[in-house]
Amino acid sequence: MKDYIFGSIVFTSRSSLGDPEDPEDFITKFSGKINVYDEILNKDVEVGQIRGSIVECAKCLNYDCSLLDLFDVSGEIDKYMAQVWDYDTMNYSKKINPSEEYLSDTLILEYLYIYPEFNGNGYGLAAIQRTIEQFCKCENFLVLFQAYPLQFQKDIKDNFKKRMKLSKFKKDKNKAIKSLMNYYFSGGFKRIGKTEYMYKLEVGLKEGLVNGALQ
Repeated sequence: MKDYIFGSIVFTSRSSLGDPEDPEDFITKFSGKINVYDEILNKDVEVGQIRGSIVECAKCLNYDCSLLDLFDVSGEIDKYMAQVWDYDTMNYSKKINPSEEYLSDTLILEYLYIYPEFNGNGYGLAAIQRTIEQFCKCENFLVLFQAYPLQFQKDIKDNFKKRMKLSKFKKDKNKAIKSLMNYYFSGGFKRIGKTEYMYKLEVGLKEGLVNGALQ
């Protein structure tokens, strides 16, 4: 893992231009190309990509909109929020927020990948941290991720499989999930029960960063 990373993430995001009215107006979708400077080529090269959504729960409530309608905007959003939301108390579940801290936003990491030849340099964890700092401006918030390995995901195009060399990845699903979780454990994520979902609370502050990841 490199001590210093020279690079950037070129983000593209989408949010409502006007005052929010519909539930989807409280969700900001984003994607980013992860670039690192190559000294030999004397230019930035793409080493991976990241994509996700910001679910603005506090803003939704401030505009007197329904959180249930917000979560129902898409099956993907609902799938993630169902892991951390207590529908009886209409608040974040105590299993991930035992101190009942005020959480305003939820950042959902839908996917993150680093091309095989660039693995082992800390680019993935650094990209997560920079993404958090880019989109989560509040002090308390939640980051969610599903630890589901690429090689077992459906609808992956053949050229992407070849680019990522997925045929060389672990064939045992349980071992692959454990390996991926261990990677995110190193970045401060915790597992939600016995599920494949992982979370991180109160991140985004720069203190305690090591190689781009909060320790």
